[in-house]
Amino acid sequence: MNSDTTDTPFHLYSALHTSLSRADIADLYRSIGWEVHKLTWTDFEIRSPWAEFVIESESPILMHGPIFCESADIDALLAAPRGLGIQFEAELYASNDKTLVRKWTNPPE
Repeated sequence: MNSDTTDTPFHLYSALHTSLSRADIADLYRSIGWEVHKLTWTDFEIRSPWAEFVIESESPILMHGPIFCESADIDALLAAPRGLGIQFEAELYASNDKTLVRKWTNPPE
């Protein structure tokens, strides 16, 4: 992953509350055009031209990583788990990881 914060205006942190596996979540993003790479026996990295996320842990599954494009469509990114009815919380932070820019939940609060 690109860890240079000068190229990453935002970071997304999310927790997915689901009985699906990390592989299932990775396959969900593969089906909509993201590149998927296995990082460990159980963890994955997903990539698009504008973001890279790690999918790890369970109960909840954590999905987090940098977003390289200020105009990225985060709502479209989150439409995938939302479309399956997956409960989640997601928070978008400025690159300094201190300023909360926006928060999403499914179902919406």
